[in-house]
Amino acid sequence: MYDYTIIDSDTALDSLLASWREQGVDEIAMDFEGEFNLHIYGEHLCLIQIYDRNNFYLIDPFKISEEALKRLLEAPDIIKLMFDCASDSALVRKEFGIKLAAVYDVRVPALALGFSGNLTGLIDRCLEDRNGRKRQDGTSSKNAKKKNQMTNWLVRPLKEDQILYALSDVEYLFDVKEHLEAEIKGTKLEKVVASAMKVVALPKGPDKPGWTKVCNWKFLSREQQVYLKHFFIARDTLARQRNVPAVRILDKRILVDMAHHVPTTEAEFRSKAANRDKRIEDKLVDLLLQARQDALTELSGIDKKTGS
Repeated sequence: MYDYTIIDSDTALDSLLASWREQGVDEIAMDFEGEFNLHIYGEHLCLIQIYDRNNFYLIDPFKISEEALKRLLEAPDIIKLMFDCASDSALVRKEFGIKLAAVYDVRVPALALGFSGNLTGLIDRCLEDRNGRKRQDGTSSKNAKKKNQMTNWLVRPLKEDQILYALSDVEYLFDVKEHLEAEIKGTKLEKVVASAMKVVALPKGPDKPGWTKVCNWKFLSREQQVYLKHFFIARDTLARQRNVPAVRILDKRILVDMAHHVPTTEAEFRSKAANRDKRIEDKLVDLLLQARQDALTELSGIDKKTGS
């Protein structure tokens, strides 16, 4: 088991930042755990785990203000070692408006060297290549990984296996970085990696609405896309109101099917929206009927603009 400190107040977090600066600590290993529509509606930052080469920390974002989180995550003088920071960066940007800064993403040099696997594989690769070392925490077990990736990070107190899982992902990031930098040193990859690192935490474009991420979206006709958009919004509106994962309201596959074969009557919508809770079913049917009308209105406006 790791020795770690829980940071659960603005004062504690600001004191930690101040102590790092006083001690000349300018680089930390960092990872997030979040809720992604598994137990409640939406995406939520649930935990920040940190290792500063000497100590481990668990930051509880439920007890920290957005301003204090911003002081840490946007700090330009504290380099944050991470693995594949894109989703973490998007999470805090969407939830708090925080622009993750000063990130060194070890996945960038790994990709440059031809490694495209996950963090567990990268750690195993780097540590086995360095003096025959192997990680000893046992987290390479696929079953253990899957279990904790699907765990409920919203619940407190955290369980021991959750803490082990969370901290194991930051323990080796310094080793991984040093190993990868040694591999690319003196090669043309150095400049490639340095250039990519400058923008690694930035969005690659505007955040896309959820309905455009539904499988086969780009293969739908214009009309089908409009219907899917409004059915998706109806489904998510109810999920947000009930604070439940959207899939519990209606599966995306049903949304796509309705976009292909648009129901026209209340009975047809009810057959799609069937739910054990009749209150949910009734509300969803009402929302889907309105969504169909909204889609027809949008399509009519498009036709007028195009003259078709």
